[in-house]
Amino acid sequence: TMHLIIGTGKVSLPLAQLFHASNIPAISTNRSGSIPSPFTGVAFDWNDPSTYDNAFSRAEAASDAIHCIFMTAPFTVHMLPAMKPFLDFAAKEKGMKRLVLLGGSMRPRGDPIHGAVHNYLVELGVEYAVIRPSWFFQNFQPGVIYGDPERGVVISTTGSAKVGFVDARDIADAAFRAMTDKEPLNGSYIVFGPELLTYADIAKILSSVSGRTITHCNLSYKEFKEQAMRVIPEPFAEALADLEGMLRAGTEERL
Repeated sequence: TMHLIIGTGKVSLPLAQLFHASNIPAISTNRSGSIPSPFTGVAFDWNDPSTYDNAFSRAEAASDAIHCIFMTAPFTVHMLPAMKPFLDFAAKEKGMKRLVLLGGSMRPRGDPIHGAVHNYLVELGVEYAVIRPSWFFQNFQPGVIYGDPERGVVISTTGSAKVGFVDARDIADAAFRAMTDKEPLNGSYIVFGPELLTYADIAKILSSVSGRTITHCNLSYKEFKEQAMRVIPEPFAEALADLEGMLRAGTEERL
């Protein structure tokens, strides 16, 4: 029995590591099909139906079959239209029994982005789980939206609001269990970190660990959106800025 992991990002890669360490066969994917060693991988692109069968063919070549799929959604605010062709292919043509979606703590079922996909998983009648983490600690790595600690700054538009930041490895652990547990979750699982921290708290922690002075820069909605657009498309940057505004109101001050 094989498992399929869509993506090689902050959660998908540690998830692949968990499967490797557990000696459970898994196939990883990205658009190029170039997967880091020691993982097995194939090309997959949400926007290219010709890639949909690659992982299934790889499993069949090994006289095996895909048991479950972990899905990192594409960068779009129109997630269901982007994902539905593959969901239909996997569930209706390949008979996939279990699908696990990486969502977000602030994106409940019925939300127009991740929540629309959640609704469709229910409609498909498959076993499913939606892993809904809070903000990632890994968001503070160089080159991502929230600034660059190596340049001495982290950014947000959240003011003094607190968040239960979570490590991507803990999110991967939750996804691993959702994929491998005998009984399906058939619901959502919210993942928070162990304590509530402000972005200023994060800057202090990074300063202490790195030995450099790192500060938190609180941006306006417009400034944050413009910063995010350097990394992701404008509609998604706007949606992220909207989430930051909700966070500023204290919606994530929970453990």
